Amino acid sequence: MKAPLKRRMLLMLWVLLIQAIYTPTSLWMEGGIAPKLPIDVFPLWTVWVIPYVLCYPLWIGALVWLVWKADDDQFHTAIAALFFTCSLGVSVYLLFPTYVILPELHGTDLLTNLLRAIQAAGGDHDALPSAHVYITVVLALLYRGWYPQYGRLWTGIVFIVALSTLFTQQHYIADVLAGALTGWLGYRFGLWWSVTHRRVQGMAHV
Repeated sequence: MKAPLKRRMLLMLWVLLIQAIYTPTSLWMEGGIAPKLPIDVFPLWTVWVIPYVLCYPLWIGALVWLVWKADDDQFHTAIAALFFTCSLGVSVYLLFPTYVILPELHGTDLLTNLLRAIQAAGGDHDALPSAHVYITVVLALLYRGWYPQYGRLWTGIVFIVALSTLFTQQHYIADVLAGALTGWLGYRFGLWWSVTHRRVQGMAHV
């Protein structure tokens, strides 16, 4: 039997509120370091703003499915994984401020204007770990585990999202790697939490 929908929605809301800390800190935080490496030589290709933006409906769809359709075990695993991932990411932003040197945009075409709007809305801080990467990675690992037949699809999505953050120059390579690690750690935490939760429930029914 599924947990009450209201409870699921409240738990997901908590995760979203934690991740929402990203916006004010990225816009208003000052100082820190730019984790740019010598190998960060990716050119600016505004066409990559398309997959960068398409992440948002992907995340929304995945989260809505978790709330409405996932069984209890899947939901508990996912909510623990997301809570850990977002909490870790935001904690790093607050304790170790990082920023990206955003590129100057001179065009007036649709894609350039879209990237310009993203820069204005997202700020230049909270670079490491990349939230785009860690949210996508944790969701990809969860769904790949539940539906292994789509494993290559999810791997491709993660790869494209990572490249989109680099070719829009919204992130550096270190941000991407840290984001992947953050998402993986969150996924592993979710699995551990799920096993522990089932064990506690089993003991309660003995």
